[in-house]
Amino acid sequence: MRQALAILFTFISLQVSAQGSMDWWDQLHNYPDAAGPDRSRYINLSPGYLGPNAMIIPSLPNMIIDNEFWIQTFGQYHSGNGDKTKNFFLKGNFPLSRDKVSLYINSVPYESWEVTPETRDERRMMNYDGKGRNTGDIAYGVIFKVFRENHWLPFNFGFRLHTKTTTGGNLNNARSTDNSLYQWEGNFSKTMIDKEEERLLLKASLGFVTWQTNKNRLPGGSRHNQNDAPYYGFGVEYVNHNWSLGSDIVGYMGYIGNRDYPHFLRTQAQYRMGKWALRSEFNYGLQSWDWNSISFGFRYYVMDALN
Repeated sequence: MRQALAILFTFISLQVSAQGSMDWWDQLHNYPDAAGPDRSRYINLSPGYLGPNAMIIPSLPNMIIDNEFWIQTFGQYHSGNGDKTKNFFLKGNFPLSRDKVSLYINSVPYESWEVTPETRDERRMMNYDGKGRNTGDIAYGVIFKVFRENHWLPFNFGFRLHTKTTTGGNLNNARSTDNSLYQWEGNFSKTMIDKEEERLLLKASLGFVTWQTNKNRLPGGSRHNQNDAPYYGFGVEYVNHNWSLGSDIVGYMGYIGNRDYPHFLRTQAQYRMGKWALRSEFNYGLQSWDWNSISFGFRYYVMDALN
């Protein structure tokens, strides 16, 4: 019994010592000789080396301006890349000019995560136990519709400007970038079926994404302070009575080559009941984005703000 207690006490002492000291991290990552005295500079600011909420790419717009003011809440679960993350996701749509301009805002107010020791060490995370909780970034975007289908052009066309803020925490554990991300894009859509209760629409997007990186020259790191990437996407959307279904594939290709080329295959399904709607999404990660994500939640349509 005494031997068992002694072993247990030794194990607990080692765990407390490991978590309270950074010696294990310093030795593992050759600190400070590898990249200087600022520990946060050791984190690779690239989609494939961060948590799944660090560099969220918004869903592909259909260029039919949503004139309703609505709010949405999701529960999300991400699994893959040695990382399991759960979080809440909030989004709101705010029409600014009928059929012309809309604003959206989304955020991750809370996430909890757990990674394997291998992922912890690869990302140079500083929590020894590979677990934690934090808040994510607030992001927002504005969609401008320029041409309406079958007027000047045979398709809808407009622009989207999207950016994320630096409100997210826990850079030292590779959960957020602590730097802004900017996305500019042109969006196209073409209606293939247009009936009173049914619509089939194809949509596409071309644009540009840019973000700040850590210039640390470490494995998986960067020799530059900024990464730029062409962005592209293609999707289909189908509406029938109260059902809305969609699928798209989007991605971007950074020029540094450190897992900065994520692609996503995404599906969405919604069933609307008056002012309420049930909504689910499934995102399948491709290339340097190795998470599969499931989302489920509610959308509440507050009012048609621009009658």
